[in-house]
Amino acid sequence: MDMRHPANSKVFKVCHVCSGHSSDDSRVLHKECRSLAQEGYEVHLIAADTSSKSYKSGNVIIHPLPRYASSIRRMSQRWAVADIAARISADLYHVHEPELLGPVLDRVGNTPVIYDVHESYLDVLGHRSWIPKPIRPLAQALWGNLEPRLVKRCRAIVAVSEPIAEPYSRIHSSVVIIRNFPNLSTEDLSGASSHDHKRACVFAGTLKEDRNLQNMVRAIGLLRRRGLAVPLWLAGRWATPQYEQEIWRLAAEEGVKDQIHYSGVLPHKEALALESHAGIGMVTILPIQNSLKTLPIKIFECMALGLPLIYSNFPILKDYIDEYHVGLSVDPESPAQIADAVELLLGNPEMSRQMGQAGKRAVAERFNWPNECAKLLSLYRSILDPQGSKA
Repeated sequence: MDMRHPANSKVFKVCHVCSGHSSDDSRVLHKECRSLAQEGYEVHLIAADTSSKSYKSGNVIIHPLPRYASSIRRMSQRWAVADIAARISADLYHVHEPELLGPVLDRVGNTPVIYDVHESYLDVLGHRSWIPKPIRPLAQALWGNLEPRLVKRCRAIVAVSEPIAEPYSRIHSSVVIIRNFPNLSTEDLSGASSHDHKRACVFAGTLKEDRNLQNMVRAIGLLRRRGLAVPLWLAGRWATPQYEQEIWRLAAEEGVKDQIHYSGVLPHKEALALESHAGIGMVTILPIQNSLKTLPIKIFECMALGLPLIYSNFPILKDYIDEYHVGLSVDPESPAQIADAVELLLGNPEMSRQMGQAGKRAVAERFNWPNECAKLLSLYRSILDPQGSKA
């Protein structure tokens, strides 16, 4: 059933609630919210934004939150965020941060709530730098006790991968896997070429320690000592000023500071444009527990843009993409393996081109948002219009 109802039918109001994610987030805004709005829902998004008042972004109404100076500050505002959500008086709430789940459930009463699980939060708590190490096991124990009780109060759970979904399936009857595959239009892909600077490697996303920039930089240093000057393009928000300083200090020590090009924090389309003009997509994430269970969107964006990949040799990634021959898997903790993979791709332009084309085909056929969106729309219909969904 199409939710674009005639004038005398109800238009359902839905609200996506974030505090850590930005209003330009790839999954939340560009996939889920925009897809729902196109289907005829009135869509509201509460998320971090530079604006001081609500505004419309295309067909989605944005309710801006400040970018909190610290995670602790953000946590302290979770009830205020839930109050904003409750005032919207939506027919359904879709929560994207674990710390907001309890407050939103309490504030919205019997209104249906969907919990969107982007990460394995129990694992994440063991690595959060803002939580003192001695306290992390206690934080994990507390969340491990609280989360199942909150989950049972939700109408449905959305998870980004099978390993993330598995523990929720044991405690909830409605768990839907909606993978974070790209939703790139013809406009997004127009002009995309891996030949504009075919020697450049690129990573665009949140720049934090588990993204493994340190070993990327060491690999660039190894290549320079082999006589290969390979640019590394970076874009995104630094997790901390300290990590940014660490990477620039390491680049200077490796003698490659002039080869590291940082483009700042880019809107989603500009980040895609940057990636599209490089030659190799770098997704060499470190093997912390959460990373071993998720599917990084950057892998599939680079594939859609025709870039050959260098990616971490995690079982979940190998299971998904090895058969498509879209790049080279490496031990992300080995700068030598990363450097060898870059050198191999640069030395074999035809092989690189074929890998890039294979990636584009794989995204067109399988790893794309329209396939996942159908599951999201079906879930919303089953909750908001169960009789219509059976028609």
